Amino acid sequence: MLNTIKNINLPAFFTLIIYPILLIALGVSYFINHDVGKFELVLFICGYYGSNITVGVGLHRLWSHNAFKTNKIVEFILVMLSAGTLQGPALSWASNHYKHHTYTDKDLDPHSPLKFKNRVIGFLWSHLGWMLVGEGSYKSIDRVTMVKLGKNKLLKWQLKYYWQLAVLMNVIAPALIGYLIGGKILSAYTGFLFIGLGRAIQQQATFCVNSLCHFLGTKKYYKGTAGDIWWMAIFLLGENWHNFHHAFPSDYRNGAKWYHFDVHKWIIYLMSKTGLAWDLDRTPGVRIQAKINETMSHFLEGRRQQLILLQEKIEHLTANLCLKLSKLESSSASIKQQLQKSLTELQESLSNLAKQLPSSILLAESSSEALLNSTASKLRTIEQAVYQILSKVDKVVA
Repeated sequence: MLNTIKNINLPAFFTLIIYPILLIALGVSYFINHDVGKFELVLFICGYYGSNITVGVGLHRLWSHNAFKTNKIVEFILVMLSAGTLQGPALSWASNHYKHHTYTDKDLDPHSPLKFKNRVIGFLWSHLGWMLVGEGSYKSIDRVTMVKLGKNKLLKWQLKYYWQLAVLMNVIAPALIGYLIGGKILSAYTGFLFIGLGRAIQQQATFCVNSLCHFLGTKKYYKGTAGDIWWMAIFLLGENWHNFHHAFPSDYRNGAKWYHFDVHKWIIYLMSKTGLAWDLDRTPGVRIQAKINETMSHFLEGRRQQLILLQEKIEHLTANLCLKLSKLESSSASIKQQLQKSLTELQESLSNLAKQLPSSILLAESSSEALLNSTASKLRTIEQAVYQILSKVDKVVA
């Protein structure tokens, strides 16, 4: 415990824990003492979605994956805005993300949800814990990232002056925006507070990509823990299509279909139409379909194996019941009748379950996850009853 406390990254702890709590406390005080209306709401939304777009378009798709190219003016704007997200220097962000994709779900994955056997602890680690311990952003930049991005003068400049830029973009810029709109000192404070609250809430939404999107979601394109969660689109503006992203990380799109709600891909696409972006990386449809087929084949094989294991377990329990029934022949009539009835009922339950499985094994596509879970649950219930009755039989025939 003492070692864990010593390893706490104090700048990260302040940025990710103390500062958001302070903003929330100030927000509660503001709600109590002032009227809250459209002005505050607009500032909050701008803080939230401004940070969201900066992370998705800049930190993620531009610098981490080189999914498109842009000019230095746009890049400078993204450098300034990304400092305001308080998610660390762009070079550090890209480095950690590179390691995440290279070692997904393995020991060297910085925020693998599988690091701990306990799923709750694994979730908390992947969401926030991994950033609160260790060396910190400045010392976690790997050599590959430096080779790819180390010559970028804007990113090196941001790394050198990160905390100064972070204060500028989190305190001075929001307050200035509030003052320019409202023309009062209170308006400046309102700008600082509500843009800051929007950014702080969005920060947690971004962290959900590392945590929630590796616990939930469909897995159509990729076999690992990453999932596509459609209902997170309104909060993440496209970063929620995480399974596709892990299958094709350099694609400028996360939502592959035209109807997938992916604001970041639409922004990049519009930038390309106005000359602000070029060399957009787009995965060919043939390759996407091949990946879908490969993932589906792997999924169906896994389901067949699960069904076969269930069938083997049923056969094992049935054989045990038959053996115990034969041993009851020498028992007294009343005990034999009582136990034999229970054994026969269990045998029938197992037989009914066994009848459901062969066709499902042959047609794994039609055997839904719900059927699999339901069968496994029924089998666990029967298994407990079987072991209880077998224990009684052993006592009788002993």
